[in-house]
Amino acid sequence: MNRATLSGGAWPAVLLLLLGFPAGLLAQAGSSSWPPVASGEKLRFNLLWPSGFSLGEAVLEASGTGEQIQLQATVQADLPQHPIEYSFSSSADEQLCSLRYRETLREGNNTRETSYEFDQENHKVRRTEGGQSSESSIPECARDPLALLYHFRRQISFHQLPIGTPEAVGAFYLGGEYTTRYEAITPETVQLGTKEWAGDRFLIRVEGPGGDRGFEVWIRPDTARTPVAVRILFPLAIFSAELE
Repeated sequence: MNRATLSGGAWPAVLLLLLGFPAGLLAQAGSSSWPPVASGEKLRFNLLWPSGFSLGEAVLEASGTGEQIQLQATVQADLPQHPIEYSFSSSADEQLCSLRYRETLREGNNTRETSYEFDQENHKVRRTEGGQSSESSIPECARDPLALLYHFRRQISFHQLPIGTPEAVGAFYLGGEYTTRYEAITPETVQLGTKEWAGDRFLIRVEGPGGDRGFEVWIRPDTARTPVAVRILFPLAIFSAELE
């Protein structure tokens, strides 16, 4: 069993399209030589309606600055009479243990901003929203969603996750405890929209306070372990995202 913990606030449905990841092992090596951090990366994803038409775009960015790793994600979607703009930023150390995390969620005329300050040494995190702050305990090397996503990619890049096993189970904290079950499948090609993508397919199920949700992620077997396609089932339809 692999176990990792993160603290976070909202988990928007659109973000699930890109942050479909299992919890991983604690890092055994720094990230400074890993390409997405050493050279930086900027990944653009096209968010798709079930019909294959675009509903918006999401961008993932990473860079290394000294002893810190900077991660960012933005999501823009034009839903009928309900435009969405999400932005997320994370600062983490070389082990991808979180230092700071901030999210701004705009849905229609509503905006919510939440920030987190991590005190890894004393195992505490301070959450601030609407001028109100609260503090809670965290485990060793707690990770926010962006830090955990890149941690997972780095782990399978360095072959530190048991990908060959039929199933693995992890748990993380995101305003409540979630259990993540994932199964690595043999390489597969999938078509989303008008494009075909080849990669290692992961079946992932998240169980937690908001109910259960399952989705599929295809990850390219390159050094960076780049996610190229995601497909998630909602009650009304199947939505997806593909690398541009």
